[in-house]
Amino acid sequence: MRPSRLRRRLFRALFLAALIPAGITLVLGVLLLREVIATTGSAGPWMAVADSGRVLLEMVQARDPDPELAEAAARHREVLSESVRLSQVYALLGERVVLLIPATALLLLGLVAIVAAVASRRLASWLAAPAEELADWIRQLGTGKPLPAHTPGRGGAVEEFQVLRSGLREAAVRLEEARHREVERARARSWAEMARRVAHEIKNPLTPMRMAAERISRSPDPASAEAGEILLEEIGRLDRLARSFSQFGRPVEGPPAAVDLVELLESLVRRLQVDGTPIELDTIDDAVVVEGHLDALERVVRNLVSNALEAQALPGGGREGSGSDHSSAGHAVRGEDQVAASPSGDAPAPVRIRLRCDDEDAVITVDDDGPGIPPELLDRIWEPDFTTRRRGTGLGLPLVRQAVRTHGGEVTATNRPKGGARFQIRLPLDPAEAAIPHEAEEEAP
Repeated sequence: MRPSRLRRRLFRALFLAALIPAGITLVLGVLLLREVIATTGSAGPWMAVADSGRVLLEMVQARDPDPELAEAAARHREVLSESVRLSQVYALLGERVVLLIPATALLLLGLVAIVAAVASRRLASWLAAPAEELADWIRQLGTGKPLPAHTPGRGGAVEEFQVLRSGLREAAVRLEEARHREVERARARSWAEMARRVAHEIKNPLTPMRMAAERISRSPDPASAEAGEILLEEIGRLDRLARSFSQFGRPVEGPPAAVDLVELLESLVRRLQVDGTPIELDTIDDAVVVEGHLDALERVVRNLVSNALEAQALPGGGREGSGSDHSSAGHAVRGEDQVAASPSGDAPAPVRIRLRCDDEDAVITVDDDGPGIPPELLDRIWEPDFTTRRRGTGLGLPLVRQAVRTHGGEVTATNRPKGGARFQIRLPLDPAEAAIPHEAEEEAP
């Protein structure tokens, strides 16, 4: 694999940074060594000393010195002769060394270059690897590709590189979330526009159709009257369908106000229990206030309760499938606020609503005892075009999510460990209310 441009540049810079000072040092050392050898290695001075010493010794011997002086002169002659001989050897070696110094310097410079090249290559790789990795990550972020799985980072334990990696991973997560939100918004806009057009096209013929069906239902002929009642029932269903379509994508009207969720849930449960709807409510004693729209939040909870009751009221706890047979394909999406009765005649199991406060959020949990939601459908149930009912609009849960997000919250769906589905709504508390401590309990399994 060809080294990258960054790696080549780092290698050249490190190699030259190591080689140039070493080369300058060697050149200066060679020059200094040659100068020292040239200055101290010549035998000429020693020969001059030897000649002057020889003259002196001859003069001493010519004057017939005493025995001690003659003996000292003899010893001096021997030492002087040995010094001259050593100086000649040293001069000869100096001449050879001076000739070998350039070759030795070149050899040392070659060894230094090899060591510098190996060290520079490794150091360049060590420095360039994390930079190349981060550059590759940035390219992947630009093309929308996922970042590699977490592995021990190259570049050692350099803190700055670790910070950059962590920052890029966080950026990748945020970009993916932003892409997902943008796709959802685009789909929601397209579905909202289509829903409004469909609602408009459905509503136009409903009024004359209803008038004609009412006239037929008042016919003295029983068969005609029955046909008229059937027409009125289907026209009512179409009207509810048109209202559901017209609501999708429409912002909540009116300014927000303080809404007490405890009061909202207690009032809703009382009204539903009047009709025999089995609901168990578990709230806290304190007021739980959020900023929002009372009617929209009430419709959210009502739709989830309706869905839960319908899911556990179908035969065998199943959901009404998208085909002609019953199946447990997923949580049924109801656009109406009606509660389905159990086909077997048994009283449906109660739906449990629980309200708690968690940090700065109010948490509403709706549990049912149905078969739950297949894991592969947990994300799809929020899509506007998805429904498991033959006659469903597919807008029930998308309307729930739209209303909750309009209030700055989030709604999620999961399966309970002991069976059934759980829908959880998180809404931000009113800032003044968030500072009030509330009872904290663990969620029921």
